[in-house]
Amino acid sequence: MELLWLKYFCDAAQTENFSETARHYFVPPSNISQTIKKLEKELGIELFDRTKNKLTLSTGGRIYYEGVKRALDQLESTKAALSDSTGIISGELRLKVCTNRRIVTKAIEHFSELYPSVSFRIRHEGGQDSDFDIIITDTELDSDRFEKKLLINEKVGLALNRKNPLAEKENIEPCDLSSEHFITMHEGSSMYRLAKRICSQAGFEPNIAICTDDPLYIRKYIEMGLGISIFPIFSWKGQFSDGVMLKNIGDFHRKTYIYHPKNRYISRASSVFKELLFKMVENEL
Repeated sequence: MELLWLKYFCDAAQTENFSETARHYFVPPSNISQTIKKLEKELGIELFDRTKNKLTLSTGGRIYYEGVKRALDQLESTKAALSDSTGIISGELRLKVCTNRRIVTKAIEHFSELYPSVSFRIRHEGGQDSDFDIIITDTELDSDRFEKKLLINEKVGLALNRKNPLAEKENIEPCDLSSEHFITMHEGSSMYRLAKRICSQAGFEPNIAICTDDPLYIRKYIEMGLGISIFPIFSWKGQFSDGVMLKNIGDFHRKTYIYHPKNRYISRASSVFKELLFKMVENEL
């Protein structure tokens, strides 16, 4: 039994999809399938219940996963503690960055210049939250499992083409947007949820005409006059061209939090990175 087998198994237990686990480790799906079969043979149990279209953890697989996951977490914590014992800020930081990617990316760049011995493993979506040292999101996570601190409380605004008739209005209310075409990030994203929440409170569903995974195209489509977008003002600061007008729209805010799993060792690198991130946010506000 090899350590990599256990990492493959834990990822597969979380995704319940060998192909997705293979993408995470940049290997063919057959590698994952064969490794799981070797592990099952060595243990003498079926770790997964396999049907034609579905893969789920078996009862034994669930018990094994809980134990292996604790062991792998302990190994990672011990590894981080050893790195800290040298007095040099080093090791690996695992980040999940769901919101405020612009300012977080700036913090990563600056941190890397100061501490080149630290490497990063970064995800913008997916993965198990407990696998990360730091999670940056506007979603509420389980307070029993994560420490939480407010990173940013930012006002929400409206971006629209200067030729849009709404650009002439001094005060825009959410109800004024009922006949507008909306441009937003993919379903499940923070921007998508903001649009849905604000419009729902005004009594209508937003007419989402364009959904994209790339913020660049949101800005381009607004410049082309293809629709409007509800956006977090601080996060998108300085991102729009002169062809786009930014307007206030009610008193809506987005709160972004920085989370840390309670059962994970807080490395020196993690602490210093969080301090740097808070300072950069404070300087930009």
